[in-house]
Amino acid sequence: MKKYRQKLIVYILTGILMTVMLTGCGGSDSKDAESLDKTDPAAYVTLGEYKGLSVDGSDSTVSDADVEDYIQNTLAGRGELKEVTGRAARLGDTVNIDYEGKKDGIAFEGGTGNYDLELGSGSFIPGFEEGVVGMKAGETKDLELTFPEDYGNADLAGADTVFTVTVNSISEDQLPELTDEFVKELDNDADTVEEYRKLVRDQLTEQKEASAKTSAEAKLLETAVDNAKCDMDKLPQWLVSQNAAEYKSSTESFIRQYGMSLDDYLSAMGSDREAFENEAKEYGQKQAKTDLVVLAIAKEEGLEVTDKEIEDYYSKYAADYKATVQQVKNAIPQDELKRYLLEQEVSDFLYDNAVASGK
Repeated sequence: MKKYRQKLIVYILTGILMTVMLTGCGGSDSKDAESLDKTDPAAYVTLGEYKGLSVDGSDSTVSDADVEDYIQNTLAGRGELKEVTGRAARLGDTVNIDYEGKKDGIAFEGGTGNYDLELGSGSFIPGFEEGVVGMKAGETKDLELTFPEDYGNADLAGADTVFTVTVNSISEDQLPELTDEFVKELDNDADTVEEYRKLVRDQLTEQKEASAKTSAEAKLLETAVDNAKCDMDKLPQWLVSQNAAEYKSSTESFIRQYGMSLDDYLSAMGSDREAFENEAKEYGQKQAKTDLVVLAIAKEEGLEVTDKEIEDYYSKYAADYKATVQQVKNAIPQDELKRYLLEQEVSDFLYDNAVASGK
């Protein structure tokens, strides 16, 4: 549940609902009299064990290979395609080709053209790119190929064809050399290759540690919720409904990104509206229990989210996404944000009070 809520906040802020923010409308000003601030969690949940929980330690060691992979990816991102001569094409090269495909000796629609093809990319039907490997610039070759049985064009599905291919040029991705001069061009605090390697190692270690902590906190919160007792059918209905609506709204917004309707999506997933409603209700109940357990632990341990923390969060994301604070507030209601931040505080508390061999 913690991961879902984190994803939802990020989901809103990274552009899926950015249009809402930019138009200055949206967000839900809840008019319900009920709110978590006015709710006594003890009326619904009884806390179980939540301090001293066991969590597996995680190895955050960064190997030399990890560092080199990162650096190679950085170099690859700044590589340039440069034409090469004097050798045949090989996997990884980009070749400019003219090609003409024929079925039963007759050129078929869409089978003729000029293309910059990266060999090994899988852009063409099986056997095509493999057939170009080994050709030299200026060479022409006939490739006898069979289209896949499940090819989208019924006229070509399973058909035997001949592609006449001419390689016009061969280019390879040439990477810059890792030098002090190259390092200085990067946007970081390193001036030498040695400093850069250390910087990369430190960054990767920090990322691994953060990822391990996030995973551990999610498991600890899940355990604390499982350890708590409650009657799922007697949870506050307004909270269950609110969380179920949140689930449905975020799912539908995500689907719209891909130009699909909810019914089309559910059909593709082998589901239907009834199942979707049941999933939303189940999520609503589970998240309601989580909300109440979080609130109960916060009350028990004197944890709270201050108005300043909420305002600082709004200000930070307004700056990050080049929006106004009010636009961010419109996208994320304060009650929702407060629930999210309180869940983070409680998760941090559980982690700090857990028993973990590798922490």
